[in-house]
Amino acid sequence: MNDDKKLINYFKKWEGTNALGIGILAVAFLLIWINVSYYLFTLGILLIVPGALIFLYGNIGRGHESQIYDRIEDNVETIRFDELEEDFKLHRRTPKDTEELVFEGFEFREGLYIKKKNDGTLLSSEYTYVKIVVLKDAFYTKVMTVPLITQEKTLTTHDISFSSITDMRVLREEKMISRGKKEKIKAKTCRICITYGENQQLLLPIKDDAYVEEHVEDMKKKYEILQ
Repeated sequence: MNDDKKLINYFKKWEGTNALGIGILAVAFLLIWINVSYYLFTLGILLIVPGALIFLYGNIGRGHESQIYDRIEDNVETIRFDELEEDFKLHRRTPKDTEELVFEGFEFREGLYIKKKNDGTLLSSEYTYVKIVVLKDAFYTKVMTVPLITQEKTLTTHDISFSSITDMRVLREEKMISRGKKEKIKAKTCRICITYGENQQLLLPIKDDAYVEEHVEDMKKKYEILQ
């Protein structure tokens, strides 16, 4: 079974399947061990098979959370900015001490697989990674979309001059997304939304905390945006 299929199973299979199988097996062996009656002993024997099958179903062919992050890391490591050295015009705009900014996070929308972890946080089958090299006059940006159940990643490049930026703000969204045929799950996203040029937008995934707005204001001041 290939890794894509295993990761699909990671999202589709219930997290507690293997725990349920272990629980049934534990009850089965307990009934066999205490052996207080023929009926309970027989019940213990009968429970071994379904317990083992449920446990195996929960584990065989199912990927793990660590594989999700390994795939993300393997893909984002391919992002390069070689053109900043090779292209004369870009090289002139690149400061000696280059600053890099990174924004990243899972996407949440209809059509994606959604997984809720034990701690309540959500994962999805698509990840966005944004890496910015701050030039003297612009955000030179590469956006990689990493589908975690296929190999079809995309990489786009944006050269956003500070003078073209018309708005920079925090965009928070909360929406209900289908998970399976009947279940709906609440997903929250937080992004820095940069509007530039002719109403073009760049969305930068960021962890939502008390300092997001402050971070945006610091970026505006530091790079003299919207002054």
